[in-house]
Amino acid sequence: MKTSDVANDNYMEMGEDWKAEFLELYMSGDAGDFDKALSLKRLHIPKRLYRYRTLSDDSIAKYRFGEIVRGELYMSHPSELNDPFEATSNLAAFNPSAYMRDKEDFTKLFKDKMSDEDYANVFDSDFWYDNLLTYVAEKSVPQDKVDSTKEALSRVIMGEFEKINSNVSDMTRKMVRLACFTTTPNNLPMWNHYTNGHTGVCLEYNTEDIKNIYQINKLFPVYYVDKMPDMTDRLLQKMRAEFGFMDYLAIHKLKDWRYENEWRLIYDAGSWYFGPEDIPQDFWTHGKSIPFIRPARIIMGMKISEEHEIKIREYAELAGIPAVKAIQTEYGLKID
Repeated sequence: MKTSDVANDNYMEMGEDWKAEFLELYMSGDAGDFDKALSLKRLHIPKRLYRYRTLSDDSIAKYRFGEIVRGELYMSHPSELNDPFEATSNLAAFNPSAYMRDKEDFTKLFKDKMSDEDYANVFDSDFWYDNLLTYVAEKSVPQDKVDSTKEALSRVIMGEFEKINSNVSDMTRKMVRLACFTTTPNNLPMWNHYTNGHTGVCLEYNTEDIKNIYQINKLFPVYYVDKMPDMTDRLLQKMRAEFGFMDYLAIHKLKDWRYENEWRLIYDAGSWYFGPEDIPQDFWTHGKSIPFIRPARIIMGMKISEEHEIKIREYAELAGIPAVKAIQTEYGLKID
């Protein structure tokens, strides 16, 4: 392995280290840790972020003019994005025993209803919940029905956890709005997927121009994982939800998307409204534009149409922003 490869590997490890530290602090539930997390993250926000955008006659007038000339940013509803697992919680286990952590509550409930021997047999074990199911079944049905009764009880209880998990995902997807960025302007799959085959634009943002501290605090790196978070499990561990519950879900994506190297600006309903009575009905199913900053540069796709290029250059001139065009060369994609 070359020395440069080792250096790059070390840099990647350092990058993951700060991200892991940030997330631990951010989700600890301690106000002091929360502030430390935000300070740590500010040190690592990339100086340049990029946003790939499609062009159509409708989107140019409706969104690109606002983004380029007025410095607006469209915050998407999760349903508008291309990943069906956006901001969802996925249960990590099929067995309710994996979620039973309040042993103390059960011991109090059954302390005076069991013999000392039965109590010890059930609760003096790491498998206390399975033992408890067996005990309840044996006390309720004939011996030949014990196993089927345990299975039925497990299905009913697991169904309740599934309902909790579904409610967590539904609430998060209704509440959060996302604006997606990446750290590179020459990602060919992203040019293809998000600019309709190199016919759109990539907007370059200078993050040092962001003066709104709320937006700085709500700009997050994305964490790529093998499985989406199990927020039901975290809630049952009595995680303090007021510190980043929905942020946590919205910044995780499956590793299939790792090539995007994404950062996200995340708002929720509380970013705009004081209470449920203030939220308009159309908010629950639509995205929302916010004041942001103007792009520092516009990069046009190498297959942009002549008509759209003329319009984008017109917008760029109005905003005083340089506009360049990506070109295909013998050495790959070149951005002047």
